[in-house]
Amino acid sequence: MMKSAISVLFVSSALALTGAPALAQDAAAPAATQPAAPVAGEQAAPAGDAQTAPAANAQTAPAQAAQAPAGPMTPEQVEAQNKAIADFTAAQQAQAAGNHAEVIAKLEPALPVIRDLVARNPSDVQNAGFLASALTITANSQGALGNIDAIAPLYSEAAPQWMKVYESDKTNAGVQGTLVSILVNLGNFSLNKQDKMGAQPHFEQALAIAKEGRATDPSSADLANAEFSSLIGLNQATGEASYLEAARPLGTELREKGIVSAANKPAVDAILGAA
Repeated sequence: MMKSAISVLFVSSALALTGAPALAQDAAAPAATQPAAPVAGEQAAPAGDAQTAPAANAQTAPAQAAQAPAGPMTPEQVEAQNKAIADFTAAQQAQAAGNHAEVIAKLEPALPVIRDLVARNPSDVQNAGFLASALTITANSQGALGNIDAIAPLYSEAAPQWMKVYESDKTNAGVQGTLVSILVNLGNFSLNKQDKMGAQPHFEQALAIAKEGRATDPSSADLANAEFSSLIGLNQATGEASYLEAARPLGTELREKGIVSAANKPAVDAILGAA
C-alpha cells in the first residue's frame, strides 16, 4: 500500500478565511462583521495504494442550544479583543509576505483571547469563523516552517469551528473547501499514526460534504479531488474495497478532464495505471 501523504493546507482559492470582528468601541458595543479575507496558498491531496487525502481528528460541531451571550465586556477585555483583531490582521499580512515566524508570533498570544470570545457566546458564527481562521493560519505557518506535529492539534480545534460556519451557510464554497481539506488532512494524520478508527470519521465527513457540494457545483475541480481523496482515505482506514471501486471512475473523470491535483496524482496513477 502506498503511504498516505500529509500535505500542509496552505490557503488557496478553496480556503477562504473569515474576517475578524470589527474593533469593539466600548465594553457594551457588539462586534460587527467584516468581509472574508482570502489568503493565497496550496491545497493538500492524497497519495497511496488506497490513496487518502489530507485529514485527521476533526469532530463535527455538536448541536448547541441557543445561549445568551455573556454580559458586557470589561474595558480590559475590550482592549484585549482589539489587540487580537489587530494582531490577526497583521498575521494575515505577514503570511501573504511569507513571514511565517511573524504569523506565529502575532497569533499565538491572540488565540486565548479569541477562544474566550467564542466561549462567551458559542452560537456566534462570526466569532467561530474568527477562531477557525486564526487556528488555520497558525497551522499553515507552522507547517511552512516544518513544524508538522503542530498542525494536527490546531486543525482539530479549527474543524468544529469551521463546521459551525459551514452549517450556517452551505453555499459558501470557500468555507466548504476549507473544511473538507482540513478534514482530509486530519484523516491522513491519523492514518500516519496507524489510527484507522480515528481517521475514518474525518474521511466520512469530508466525503459527505464534498458530495453535497458537487451536487450543487458539479464542475468544481477542488470538490472532485476532495471526494476522490476521501474515498481513498476511507479505503485505507477501513480496508473496504467498495471505496476503492467508487474512487476508480472518479479518478478516470479527474484524469480525462485534466484536473487531477498534484497530491492526488500518485493515487490516480496507482489505481488506473500511469497515464
